[in-house]
Amino acid sequence: MKTKVILIMLMPLLIIGEMAFSQAKLTARSSSVIVSGSSTMHDWSMKATKVSVNGDFTIVDGSLKKINSATVKIEAKSLKSHQDSDLMDERTYKTINAEKFPLITFEYLNTVSTNVTGNSGTIKVNGNLTIAGVTKPTDLILSVTTLANGDLQIKGTEKILLTSHKIKPPSFMAGAIKVADQISIAFDVILKK
Repeated sequence: MKTKVILIMLMPLLIIGEMAFSQAKLTARSSSVIVSGSSTMHDWSMKATKVSVNGDFTIVDGSLKKINSATVKIEAKSLKSHQDSDLMDERTYKTINAEKFPLITFEYLNTVSTNVTGNSGTIKVNGNLTIAGVTKPTDLILSVTTLANGDLQIKGTEKILLTSHKIKPPSFMAGAIKVADQISIAFDVILKK
């Protein structure tokens, strides 16, 4: 009987503790991934139209405290030119060998540093970025915000070199137009339970 009384007294604390500290599996409610770069002729950009994001996070008092796992997958052939250029799209797919390697992926490995106070802050993570079948360790600085409805917004921009993934920057018109080696990947993802 004494044990029952103690359990009944502790029950509210257990419930409150569970509400304050929880592990949540989140998926993308919305996502925007823009790849951009330059060439000897003009700047260019492409938007990924098929992106999936899944992750497991520790949330304390509505604030992100820890990333336990996360994976981002982008269908390579979902990259579409902002100039609505089928020619540019096809050249991009050929350059990254989208037929053989249909997915661009980022897989979270570990957290390097965390600076989150209240509902927002930054987290530096390390993971494996795979493009055209070549995987490279990549650091990302994530700007994280817990929204009023409990969703989690993650934003950031990362610059990479095509050659680091063994991709030769393409050139056209007998080399008169050359794409720069460095590209930028900007992302803005909202995750929901």
